[in-house]
Amino acid sequence: MTDHNTQALVIAQGTDASTMDPYAHSETTTANILLQVYDALVRRNPSMDIEPWLAESWQVITDTVIEFRLRGGVTFHNGEKLDAQTVKFSLERMVDPQREPKFPPYGRFNSIDHVDIVDDRTVRVVTNRPDPNLLAQLTGLMIIPPQYIAEHGEAHFSRVPNGTGPYKFVRWDKPGATVELEANDSYWRGSPSVHKLVFQAVPDGSDRVQGLHDGSIHLAANFPPLMRKQVEADPALSVVGTPSVGVIYMGINTHHPILKNKKLRQAMAHAIDVRELIQEELSGCGSPLAGPVYPQAFGVDPKIAPIAYDPALAKQLLAEAGYPDGVEVKLEVPDGRFTQDKEIAQRIGEQLAKIGIRLHVDIQPWPQFISRFRNHKYDQMYYVGWGNSTFDPDEVYRNAYIAPNPWNPTDFHHDDMAEMVMEASNILDAERRKELYRMACLIFRDELPWIPLFQQFDLYGLNKKWNWKPRMDEYIYVCDITAAE
Repeated sequence: MTDHNTQALVIAQGTDASTMDPYAHSETTTANILLQVYDALVRRNPSMDIEPWLAESWQVITDTVIEFRLRGGVTFHNGEKLDAQTVKFSLERMVDPQREPKFPPYGRFNSIDHVDIVDDRTVRVVTNRPDPNLLAQLTGLMIIPPQYIAEHGEAHFSRVPNGTGPYKFVRWDKPGATVELEANDSYWRGSPSVHKLVFQAVPDGSDRVQGLHDGSIHLAANFPPLMRKQVEADPALSVVGTPSVGVIYMGINTHHPILKNKKLRQAMAHAIDVRELIQEELSGCGSPLAGPVYPQAFGVDPKIAPIAYDPALAKQLLAEAGYPDGVEVKLEVPDGRFTQDKEIAQRIGEQLAKIGIRLHVDIQPWPQFISRFRNHKYDQMYYVGWGNSTFDPDEVYRNAYIAPNPWNPTDFHHDDMAEMVMEASNILDAERRKELYRMACLIFRDELPWIPLFQQFDLYGLNKKWNWKPRMDEYIYVCDITAAE
């Protein structure tokens, strides 16, 4: 057997990290790198159940207080100790009202009011409302080192991370788009199997596949489904997959002079043949969506069917919208961030052309695209994914359809929907929450601030020297990867 201690495991993703500050981004690709360096209080195990992590246990004290008991003897890579003060600092930094602009994931955590220290290893998280998703959200909040940040400053912290996780940071080669990490031999769960780890940004899917074949890449995310058969024919490789928490959609600026017309948005939705996109561009890897949330989540009504492909109805709606001879609109799409993103966008253009809608597809590198997203610069439409790892509609409805919000880049707002989703986010009554989300989904279907396309079915290319199972939440925990004997 090869000595895996000398061999680096190379993971290829479509984009490089955007920062090393785990609070200052909202991308899975950056999270996958930082998940190796940092730990959260709790995490989802591979079956998606929430399990203890830096917190060895927790208990609900009241509707607005949860107490966490921390593991003893855990240290950061620089030797700083994990204690109650660390946790208080971390959670309160995320929700600090003095921070402008706020961190991108702020909306996920804004129920947190403050953290009380009970003793060195016990904290109480106090919320400003009952929050049915607090534990689920805390799986994504990494615990960070207050002394290190105080000594070195935020700018250094955003380049040189220091966590309690299974891997220590070695270097970030920005021009080469690689991040190198090495095993933390004093990790609280024991030293990981993989000793050296490299994350490499490889935007083009066929380049990721070539790397799998020549052995320079061992695990490739965003695997191009159309190359599956070719890779599975290689005895050294396998392709593994899972339905994902990621949904792909077209976001629409409902304030735009043309796109504010609801009938035009409905016409586009009925003119897009999602099944053709899934079949032709994704080899069948994906499922049409009935709303903005995947069917495995809480509160998604299975009786609401996906939007029907109906070109005749689409033409009729287009005429009712006042565009019997068609209209021109623009869709901005990132280059290589999502599987077959630009190819799917171009195919959507061909489908819309059949009813007279001329789609200008504007392809952009990911950094430019995501910066336009964050700065609310979308004048018309954009193609993007949303990975909701809470398994609850709250995260999407509250962050995407209530303005203003960092994750609502077109400032869509609907009073009735806002009232429903705010009520659902503040109560623990499951039946009432389901009914509120059913009604909110019907408003969504009528208004269409997004055209929902499909739930992703994530594929990964894997070198058979390693054992790993993909997770529905799109995360890669390298501490769960083992060498095949």
